[in-house]
Amino acid sequence: MATYVLVFGRLHRLEDKEVFEATFEQVSRTVVNSTRGIIRDELIQDSKDPYSYIMLSVWEDENAWATWQRAAIHETQVGVMQQYWRGQGVKIYTTAFRVEKALSHTGL
Repeated sequence: MATYVLVFGRLHRLEDKEVFEATFEQVSRTVVNSTRGIIRDELIQDSKDPYSYIMLSVWEDENAWATWQRAAIHETQVGVMQQYWRGQGVKIYTTAFRVEKALSHTGL
């Protein structure tokens, strides 16, 4: 089952919000399209604290994430975001189970 990596962090300055989000999107597209084992990347913003974000990435397994984390390219890919935000911790979760809405044959 999938591995979810959550990186918690905060912006240094609120006026960097747009450039940080654009930078994250660019980095994320590069990582997702060039890194083995990653399924998707998301940037989640706290609805009550505009400085607070979670970078959520979904990986095939924890080993795939750890391999990327140790690779020299990792710092090159994500280092550019450090000028805008400071990480405050990482949590790793795995799927215990998943329920999905059944597809309707009537198109609803």
